[in-house]
Amino acid sequence: MRDGFKVFDADAHVVYPPDLWSRFLDSEYRDRVGRRAPAGFDHYNPVTVDGRWTQHPTSIYGQFQKAINWTTEDMIAKYGDIVTAGFTGDRVADAIGLEGVDAMVIYGPEYDMWLEGIDPQLQAAMARAYNRWGEEMRETSGGRVVTSGPVPLNDVARALEEIQFAHDHLGTRCFWARPDQFNHRSLGDRYYDPIYELLEDLDCAFATHEYMGLNAPTAGSDRFDTFTEWHTVVHPHEAQCALLSMIVHGVFERFPRLRVAYMEAGCGWLPSWLHRIDEHLELAGAAEAPELSRSATEYFRRNCWISTECDDRFVADVIRWLGDDHIVFETDFPHPDSKYPKATEHFLALDPDLVPEASKRKVLWDNAVDLYRFPDRYLPAA
Repeated sequence: MRDGFKVFDADAHVVYPPDLWSRFLDSEYRDRVGRRAPAGFDHYNPVTVDGRWTQHPTSIYGQFQKAINWTTEDMIAKYGDIVTAGFTGDRVADAIGLEGVDAMVIYGPEYDMWLEGIDPQLQAAMARAYNRWGEEMRETSGGRVVTSGPVPLNDVARALEEIQFAHDHLGTRCFWARPDQFNHRSLGDRYYDPIYELLEDLDCAFATHEYMGLNAPTAGSDRFDTFTEWHTVVHPHEAQCALLSMIVHGVFERFPRLRVAYMEAGCGWLPSWLHRIDEHLELAGAAEAPELSRSATEYFRRNCWISTECDDRFVADVIRWLGDDHIVFETDFPHPDSKYPKATEHFLALDPDLVPEASKRKVLWDNAVDLYRFPDRYLPAA
């Protein structure tokens, strides 16, 4: 809690333990996931899957950490001993307490199981391993740190199996995938309908989350080779494409109770983007999307949420045009651009004429509770 406001961090992260895959992967897959230093590097060992780096060569050899002055020493200075001791559930719970966060949801893994061309069987095994780790995080944090389960999109049958297993046996109650194309399919593709049907039946939220640097085609990867350019583009553009695809291809028409959030993509663009989709549906929707019964704006207001960072004053435009019911808060812990441990303070300091106190209270807590709809006693009472 911060200044009388309960705080729900709807989108956060951790630094993963180096033995994540060796501990939690089934034994037959462990030797397929490893670490290897690129030529000329003796300080960085990115993850490999079947011998291929999961991060894009541009981000590896571009040494973007240097460009943003983000070394291990910088991390320790910002986040303290947790960097060297490890991001275990109890330590993360203590760290977010300094921020005033009462509960958080972690999104990951960023790259490892999303490599272009990954074996669908291995991807599904990695999803199960990650959810096993997530169960441990929730238990050791006293329920304050919850993980969102990654959905292995390469094979919808395996995706259904892993979602059901994670829900029934590991306590996972929300799920996510990257917004990018997989196997030339966008998230609005009917191939994924069984996934959305299951999530709707389980009453579990689904979210998208982009991470710059995947070894696969993503927005900007074909034309930019600096952190500034690529990072500026990839998060909002991929979220915009996913939202567009899911609306226009009728996901929310077919699954009216599905809840979907678009995380870490900024939010000020949202009203204009929905207006643009609506204009195009007015022009060509009768021929190209005749099954839609609502406008893009109406689908968003019913089915979708978007996250705001702590100092994004353009959240006021979302509130002005779309209301304050479907915006959630993120600290971006423990990334270099997070305002930790004062992210909540930054959000509360936004101009009250732009973002009233009642809206801040909803964004900081109520809206995330509505999005995730975790079962009773899933989060700690205090």
